[in-house]
Amino acid sequence: MINDQFFSRVAEVLSDELSQPERWQYLSFADSEFRGAVVVKAHGITDALLKVNALKQNPGGEVLCVEIPGDKIPDPKFCDRLLTKADIVEMWDEPCKTIREWEEEEPA
Repeated sequence: MINDQFFSRVAEVLSDELSQPERWQYLSFADSEFRGAVVVKAHGITDALLKVNALKQNPGGEVLCVEIPGDKIPDPKFCDRLLTKADIVEMWDEPCKTIREWEEEEPA
């Protein structure tokens, strides 16, 4: 896909996302290791990534975006900034696991 096609597709996806209500999103960034996470209010993953980039909080790596359920919305002090594993444990009082760790726990 060439740049023009890529940006055209991003605009198309973003336009569709913007028709949806804003929701709290959790974005986790990793490559071979966890690089950080960000919580933002956005219409979807494309909108969320644009906001994270505008905040200059994107640490790079692959991204996983998950909508945060209403009962798990964090305190505002955890929003719109790059979070460490310690921040995530404090935010939700739960250990932070990698996808690999979750997969290893699944019953065979």
